[in-house]
Amino acid sequence: MSKRIFLSLVCGLAIAIVTNAGIAAEATLKVGTEGEAPPFSMADANGNVTGFDADVATAICAKLKVKCEFVVQAFDTLVPSIDTKRFDVIISGLGITEERKKKIGYSIPYASSPQYFVVPKDSPLAPMTTLDEVKKGLAGKSVGVVNGTTYARFIAKNVPSADLKTYDSLNELKSDVVAKRIDAAFDDASSIADFVKSPEGSDFARVNVKVIATDDPSTLGHGMGVGLRKTDTELKGKIDVALCEIIKSGEMKAMSEKWFQDDYSLACK
Repeated sequence: MSKRIFLSLVCGLAIAIVTNAGIAAEATLKVGTEGEAPPFSMADANGNVTGFDADVATAICAKLKVKCEFVVQAFDTLVPSIDTKRFDVIISGLGITEERKKKIGYSIPYASSPQYFVVPKDSPLAPMTTLDEVKKGLAGKSVGVVNGTTYARFIAKNVPSADLKTYDSLNELKSDVVAKRIDAAFDDASSIADFVKSPEGSDFARVNVKVIATDDPSTLGHGMGVGLRKTDTELKGKIDVALCEIIKSGEMKAMSEKWFQDDYSLACK
């Protein structure tokens, strides 16, 4: 082999190594998300995604040193699409449920949407600060929830002495709250916050007792997790480490307070 040919081969190999290293450095994590669920996920006409989910995804990508690429589609199509490899992970306020765990893998839980009680401002329940106090205070009182929700199951199990009232919609529940036909309502943080800020909710207060998934996973689930293919065990391990770092640094708390004015973060175990 001539010296010239040998040098050409060496140079070519060097270029290939540099090129491959460049590709690795520009690795992309494709993130499936809904895009129409503010403030979790909002996509504009140009495909730019913002919201809590986007911030979580971006923070994970930063830890993994990869580029985030968002794939926006309807929420109910995300889980069925994961095996098509249209995207690598799902970050879309995805609750960890036993049914979904049959189909996909999950990261550690990283956040949970809190639930609160809302009562008239002059209710003896209004100043309570612990869940035990509220449970005792609700004995014999009526509590409204939307039918079929995890919230209904939570009240039925944890406050059996209460008179549980179920409603087909949140609007129907709000109507009975405003009319004071029930003593309290129990729903997610954003719904309660919107209600007490509205003109019709001006005479009502949110009880300062936060209920989260870890208070009773059997009824409220296990919080939100990153969804991924069950076979992607190495990626799951990396994402779990990244999430723990994001949680422990306080970044997850800051992101949730930015979008929800509340701490949705869960402890890293």
